[in-house]
Amino acid sequence: MGLSIAGVQNLLELYSTGNLKGKKSVIEFGSQELHLKSEDLIELMSMVNIDMNKSNFPNLENWPAQPRCSSRSLYKALGINEYYSFDLNGKLNSINCDFNLPFEKKEFFSRFDIVTDHCACGHAFNSAEAYRTMHKLCKKDGLIIGILPLWKGNSYYLYDNSFFEGLAAANGYKVIFNSYIVNTGSVTKNGSLLDFHIPLNRELLNCFDMAKLTWIGVCAVLQKTSDEEFKYPYQGNYMLKKQNNIGFNRLFYKDPPGYSYIPVFNLNTYSGTLLIKEVIKRIKSKLRLKKTK
Repeated sequence: MGLSIAGVQNLLELYSTGNLKGKKSVIEFGSQELHLKSEDLIELMSMVNIDMNKSNFPNLENWPAQPRCSSRSLYKALGINEYYSFDLNGKLNSINCDFNLPFEKKEFFSRFDIVTDHCACGHAFNSAEAYRTMHKLCKKDGLIIGILPLWKGNSYYLYDNSFFEGLAAANGYKVIFNSYIVNTGSVTKNGSLLDFHIPLNRELLNCFDMAKLTWIGVCAVLQKTSDEEFKYPYQGNYMLKKQNNIGFNRLFYKDPPGYSYIPVFNLNTYSGTLLIKEVIKRIKSKLRLKKTK
């Protein structure tokens, strides 16, 4: 598991747009490595005005052989010094953690500015629980970065944008960025695998000859906006029935591609039972608020 050119580009884009400003801590799912050659990393980092010191990236030139450079070196170069990773294999000083199981070490809850999944959680059969753990670990206003396979790959499942859209809708995440990542099997002049971010558009994706592609992934950067407990997504009318939520509109910001979901309230679409439940819930909330004053 590792950050190829597209994964590195995503982080550097977040850095250049100010989305990593004030971010000091990161935890990664999987003992992540850097999967590119040093010359390509130097070129990428120069684009955001960072002078890369190769001595701070041990084993980088070894890729694809072992041992490899931990992604920790990249985060440190971006000013993010507190670094942890979870992995059953214990490699690169990772903390032993089974993604399939509920994570209950509360000292880690709401501790991290950035929580990442670069194709690690797809190797857990219970990937929903893994993303519930990611939610627990992330601070309010922190970032959850996910890259998962859409086509080919060796994960248990294949994912599309609906996976990340569902997470955002159920938990009120702001979507900072999303894309498809396409790997053609070609390499740079330095020998790194070449992959591309393309707009997250199905019509565009349908233009590709799949037989000529090595891998396609889906990428999303989500911002956690509240400290509420994790909610599992439901599709269609089940979002209304399970979570009293009628639906969402997209709210576009000045600097695309970021957007958020905002609830749409329409009395005509609510049943009488749901309306009564909502009134009771709000009365209880106001009574609790008065008691605390």
